[in-house]
Amino acid sequence: MRYSLYKLETWLHKTQQKQYIKTLRTALEILHCFTVLTPEQGVSEISQKLDIHKSTVSRTLSTLASGDILVKSPSNKKYRLGSKIMELASVFLSVADLRTVALPYMEELRSKTSETISLFIMDRDSRVCLDRLESPKSIRMTTKIGGRTPLYAGAPGKLFLAYLSEDKKNELLATTKLHKFTPNTITDMEKLKEELKKIRKQGFAVSLEERVAFGAAVAAPIMNHTGDVIAALSIHGPVMRFGPKKIALYSVLVRDTANKLSRELGYQWLARRDKGKHS
Repeated sequence: MRYSLYKLETWLHKTQQKQYIKTLRTALEILHCFTVLTPEQGVSEISQKLDIHKSTVSRTLSTLASGDILVKSPSNKKYRLGSKIMELASVFLSVADLRTVALPYMEELRSKTSETISLFIMDRDSRVCLDRLESPKSIRMTTKIGGRTPLYAGAPGKLFLAYLSEDKKNELLATTKLHKFTPNTITDMEKLKEELKKIRKQGFAVSLEERVAFGAAVAAPIMNHTGDVIAALSIHGPVMRFGPKKIALYSVLVRDTANKLSRELGYQWLARRDKGKHS
């Protein structure tokens, strides 16, 4: 009897998964119906075009509209793309533009340091490498484009945490388990919070073998026109080349480069700094 119930539950689970996939595929097919030539679509039009029953089309359209993916016109009852599509498109465009704008600054920084230069963005509880320029030296540190790493270990990730609002930072840290990558990884929550305060105050982050043995990094924030940190610019290299004098030099270089890039993205950092001094 128990075996029969297990088989039934397994069958139901697989059937449910197949149904979810089918529903998702239908939703994607419907979204592809909206083009420059056909920006508005009705239930009947989509049903005929895709050869899908009207009731299925209607339910899918209603679901997409509930998430602001689509919006229904009150006049002709047809659907068009909603505000959420614009939000997603703006995210894509901002990332695409960021790589293009950042490239000459990254090249300039690499020529000054001869170390690997990386560009990171934050995605939920991780940092993701968006782009990199490798060091010309035979012994170098590198980062995988698209690679994800926890925020608490390493200079770029700590930088993102440091610039979060207190509420968002505390919410994220409350669900973060501090895993020890190396003996130098900060696994004490209070020590990490003190480190984040220091980073916010000085405007850059340093990592010495926190995530990878023999690896070091110095990172600075890239800000947009609203003053939000949208990316981190980082200098990576073997720890033996990151002595105190080099770290002092690299911290200036990476901050200056990140500030120039931020200005091109619309951030008036000098005006904001001066305003902060007199407030």
